[in-house]
Amino acid sequence: MTTNALIHGSTPSASAHRGGERRPAAPAGAGLGGNTLAQIMEENCPDMLAAAGVVIEHLDAQAGAWQFSADQGQTWRAIRTDLINRPGNLGLALDRDARLRVLPFGGHRVTGARVAFHAVQRSHGQGNGSYRAYAPDERDGGSRTVTLVLSLAAINGAPPVVHVPRPRNKRAMVQRAAASVGVGAALSGSMAMA
Repeated sequence: MTTNALIHGSTPSASAHRGGERRPAAPAGAGLGGNTLAQIMEENCPDMLAAAGVVIEHLDAQAGAWQFSADQGQTWRAIRTDLINRPGNLGLALDRDARLRVLPFGGHRVTGARVAFHAVQRSHGQGNGSYRAYAPDERDGGSRTVTLVLSLAAINGAPPVVHVPRPRNKRAMVQRAAASVGVGAALSGSMAMA
């Protein structure tokens, strides 16, 4: 995992776009519940000042389909990487409790994904989840763009621990069952070979 900080210039624009489609939450136990932006910042940028939210400036579109949830994972909305990754300084405004996840494309072995954002000190309020232009003079306290290369587990969260029972010795189970029923050794031997 590497961390690089970059400073980006930008141009102001008054337009903000709202978009994305609603997706159902991942089924329980899928391991794709997404981490909150607060968790991602605390684990990967511990020296960064506590922020009320972020403006995401870039997401690695080759990693998969990106989604965010503003309601603790109840509903997921697609992130338009084609909007935020192109020149023009349009970003996705998210509060710190929003969840982020990436659904890897089938057949691709992705180990990490690049995420670029800058922190904001005020909550986005009703603008949470909207696309908006950002400029250097809008940044709180000289907030800089931070670029992280994160593992999928750092973004999506670790899959839940699932208890898998230990496989049993089938031959021993057949022999015990045959002995308890009183069946002869011939039956026990034929069942053991099955």
